[in-house]
Amino acid sequence: MATTEKIRKDIEKTREKIAEQQKRLRALEAQLTEEENLEIVRMVKAVRMDNRELTAFLRAYASGMISLPEDLMPSEMEGNEDEE
Repeated sequence: MATTEKIRKDIEKTREKIAEQQKRLRALEAQLTEEENLEIVRMVKAVRMDNRELTAFLRAYASGMISLPEDLMPSEMEGNEDEE
């Protein structure tokens, strides 16, 4: 009996640890998203376009009317265009 009770206690401890780690993971993912968003905002502000200009540029890029030179394309994005 003592062995099964010990196993049950270990299971409960493990579940608690998993719940704590999942909570930590969600917080880290939220922090990452916030940092990525701030980075995007900084990049957008750096180009000093007004809302209409930025919208027109993004629409033109999304439709394929304009493209970035190959040497400016991040290696992570190459080949991943269909995934988005």
